[in-house]
Amino acid sequence: MKILFVIKDVEYIDPMGIMLLSALAKRMGHTTGLCVLADGDLKKTVKSFAPDVAAFSAKTGEHKYYIAANDAVKAISPRIFTVMGGPHTTFFPELITRHPFDALCVGEGDDAWPELLDAIEKNGPIDKIPNVVTRANFKTGVAPVIRPRRTALDDLPFLDRELFYSRTRLGRFPMRSFMAGRGCPYRCTYCFNREYNLLYKGKGPLAVRMSVGRVVEELKELKGRYPTQFIKFYDDIFVLKDDEWLDEFSVRYKKEVGLPFHCLMRANCLTEPVLLKLKKAGLASLSMSIESGNDAIRNSVLKRNMTREQMTGAFSLCSRHGIPTFSNTIFAIPGTSLKEDLESLDFNLECRVTFGEFPLFFPYPGTELARYAVERGDFDGDFDSLHMSYQSTSPLSCFTPREKLLQRNLSLLSTVCLWKPSLRNLVVKRLIHLPLTRAYFLFYYLVKAYLVKKKIYPMRFSALDTLKGIYDSFVLERFKHSEEILNACKEENR
Repeated sequence: MKILFVIKDVEYIDPMGIMLLSALAKRMGHTTGLCVLADGDLKKTVKSFAPDVAAFSAKTGEHKYYIAANDAVKAISPRIFTVMGGPHTTFFPELITRHPFDALCVGEGDDAWPELLDAIEKNGPIDKIPNVVTRANFKTGVAPVIRPRRTALDDLPFLDRELFYSRTRLGRFPMRSFMAGRGCPYRCTYCFNREYNLLYKGKGPLAVRMSVGRVVEELKELKGRYPTQFIKFYDDIFVLKDDEWLDEFSVRYKKEVGLPFHCLMRANCLTEPVLLKLKKAGLASLSMSIESGNDAIRNSVLKRNMTREQMTGAFSLCSRHGIPTFSNTIFAIPGTSLKEDLESLDFNLECRVTFGEFPLFFPYPGTELARYAVERGDFDGDFDSLHMSYQSTSPLSCFTPREKLLQRNLSLLSTVCLWKPSLRNLVVKRLIHLPLTRAYFLFYYLVKAYLVKKKIYPMRFSALDTLKGIYDSFVLERFKHSEEILNACKEENR
């Protein structure tokens, strides 16, 4: 069969989920294609490629683009089988009753996807495939049938990067994304992992990973096929503890891959032995989220369960060993005010974070913090109204327009403060109060571009690629921080 993957836009993170699904389909003998909605040629692509299956993967906020795209596909040819998976369908399987998808996938799709393709090709039944939701098997209030979690990752095919590298900017961008494992055992209230783990309760371990040999094998193949300067490991937590896996990784990655890398950690998991082994392997920078500088908010509301001492100690370790740090911190949390946001900025400065993002809280479905926002009356539960990026205006009703302006300005200028801490008082006492959000965005963008390129993901670019990268990243960042624009897919349907 011919399978068309449809994606809203391509940033600088490899769409690893789609790459895996494409690889699984190709292993079965199918042909895969790609359509990027931002290019504005959905109708043309569907008509020329003539797919048997159109597939979408959606996070909340961007799901509305895929609903509109699905309508457009079905208008062209109702015979095309359409399926959507991802976090949004996992927590909103009732979508199948409101929109003309033929199927949805909930939870992991590694094993459900090949079974679904086989059934479609043979015109067989799909209603009893675990993790697949159809109008026939969906029942309101009844959880979908979920198969056990996959524990063996080594036998998955290498990601089909060519699907994107041959058609998009990712081909010329020398940083490659990779996940050595999946899953997270922590219960942060703003994250979907807690509810995801409940979905799989009794169906396998909370976190699994590939063997070091499997990781090295794929990265060597990747490095050999495509110009690669840097690896970003996107595991929720790259290392949970100091163990034999890390010992082997620290030796084999350095010897056989030999590329600088970035990974994500929790401050309470970072010890000096762990950091030194990562540095030995080639660690160039490290992400550790702070989320809130207020102890009560961080631990009681967000349930991060980390002390100030753990966090300052972890960042101090990185500073002492020359490892630049990247941290995320959430502003505009339900039940907070600008006072708590300023505490968070000051805590970032205390930790001497190299580069940080300060997104505003967005209530995502299935998360404990979203329910908390609804219960407080701060959010009406209309997830369809959310911007696809959590870096735009707060969607909560508990904040006034004036407060939302201050939040957005502080969000942008806090990144600038990490670059030049001496600007902190000027920013807090004067700049955030001025209606200059567009100007602040430009200032933020320039500082971010500098810090990311020089400190977090140090890479070399030609003059032409630098100019292209500046333009592409500016357009992407501007959209993330803007009010949402009209969907081109809806225009195509008219």
